[in-house]
Amino acid sequence: MSKEIHIALAGLGTVGTAVVRLLQEECSRYREKLGVPLRLIAILDRSYRRKETSWIDSSVKLTDSLDEFLGAPADIVVELIGGTEPADYIISTNLKRGKAVVTANKLLLAQSARRYFALAREHNAYLGFEAAVAGGIPILRVLRRSLLSDELIRLRGILNGTCNFILSEMAESGRPFQDVLKEAQRRGYAEADPTLDISGRDTTDKLAILALFAFGHFITPDHIPTQGITAISPVDFSFARKFDCAIKLLGVAERIDHDLSLRVSPFLVSEHLTLSAVSGAFNAIEVTGARVGPILLSGKGAGGDPTAVSVAADILNAALWTQGERRFHFQPVLNCRTSDHADDGEGAPETPPLNAKETYPYYIRFFVKDRPGIIAAVASVLARWGINIRSVVQEPWSDPLNLPFVITVEPTRSSIMDKAVAEFRVLDFNRVPPLVLPILEP
Repeated sequence: MSKEIHIALAGLGTVGTAVVRLLQEECSRYREKLGVPLRLIAILDRSYRRKETSWIDSSVKLTDSLDEFLGAPADIVVELIGGTEPADYIISTNLKRGKAVVTANKLLLAQSARRYFALAREHNAYLGFEAAVAGGIPILRVLRRSLLSDELIRLRGILNGTCNFILSEMAESGRPFQDVLKEAQRRGYAEADPTLDISGRDTTDKLAILALFAFGHFITPDHIPTQGITAISPVDFSFARKFDCAIKLLGVAERIDHDLSLRVSPFLVSEHLTLSAVSGAFNAIEVTGARVGPILLSGKGAGGDPTAVSVAADILNAALWTQGERRFHFQPVLNCRTSDHADDGEGAPETPPLNAKETYPYYIRFFVKDRPGIIAAVASVLARWGINIRSVVQEPWSDPLNLPFVITVEPTRSSIMDKAVAEFRVLDFNRVPPLVLPILEP
């Protein structure tokens, strides 16, 4: 019988705990599938002494020492700490050692995937990262393998369960953002500090990774236009229903001719599109190929068990790799390219300009102090930039000092809309900055 395959795991949080339980409870089935036993030998966690760990097999070495963890004789190293350090050091060190590394760290992959792939190639190491995007949804495997034969045109999806839960609850209950955020925190859907989620940055990191595998370009997350959900008001859902739309935070990546368009924003999503009906803490990703057309994957995008399933799948594939079986390990990126600002990108082909041809209809919501001439002033700005009005909608409202109204416009280049919005923001009748959202139509 082949030798045991040893695993060392860093991070005993929600996902790490679920992975350990899965390895212990499914050990017999995994051994049957692999023909070789997997054995967890070490866990790194800085606060393990304050956690209940009696359920973990007594043969597992628990440590809070990074040096001790790195010294463990592991064949597969699993990084589930998150953040940048020591996560980056753990990943980089073990790739340089030629080991199999599995990570769910979307932040580091979005920032440093090119460097990790280079290390894996140089040192003949294995890198598994399916759990970095959309938890239990195997979207990266679909992009890397199942759709490899097709030319991908567009990818768009709900990539953050926290935001989808908040927006779904606001739409259903009519409650304001802060109230629903507190409920999400009580239910465990939102962190104590939810900034990464509600600002859209979590979705941006995931979109950068997805765009890499869909289009073969490394896009620095800081270059992706990102708008969070904090400015969404209950009245926006009332207006959205008038347009037969739902409001969803989406990450969108699209190839338009030879250009790329990427954006993270709340969108008004037509009820004729499937994404509009995805509610609660679920994720959904729609991928469109030139020949296969649109494919939708949906499921639990976060949480211990769904994410642990993806991590464990990478561990099993890494175990096969350690045994010389490579059919499950495909070089992650073909035709790798990098943006001119990506790390160690000197001399690499540049990514086309982002969003040069990006075009959407737009929803523009104002809260104003009512007075004559407001619509004329807004229309004047739109006319100056050649933007055609589609509709003007105003609800009966009890407070004339804080009056909401909406203008929608015909499809407009995002670069042009940005210039008009800059003018909107300085109009003296605004009570709050105007909210401008792209509209997604069939």
